[in-house]
Amino acid sequence: MIATVASLYIYPDSDAPGQELDSVQVNESGPEGNRSKKHAVHLVSVDDYVETHPKANIVLDMDSSALEKLVGRVVRLGDCTLEVTQTPSQCAGVYARVVEPGTVSVEDSLLVGEPE
Repeated sequence: MIATVASLYIYPDSDAPGQELDSVQVNESGPEGNRSKKHAVHLVSVDDYVETHPKANIVLDMDSSALEKLVGRVVRLGDCTLEVTQTPSQCAGVYARVVEPGTVSVEDSLLVGEPE
């Protein structure tokens, strides 16, 4: 374990503030209740979330440079498996696609798969 989930958010409407949740079902299209976006899930470090307040879904208590090193890796949060696909061009954090849907909760551990 290298991190835990510090907070979870969904953004049902593009102009409205996010809704903070204790847990969320993450489907192939992203967190349930989140508006449809090009990338299913947006993960960010706590420090970047506090400083820049991006519309990220999952906030992790880890260093942003360590988070960026997860691009290309498969991670597990709760019973959800994600593949970290890229860093955004306009904001902090990383994007991920959903490999296996499942529930993610605050305080879930981030488990990182071995590189292929």
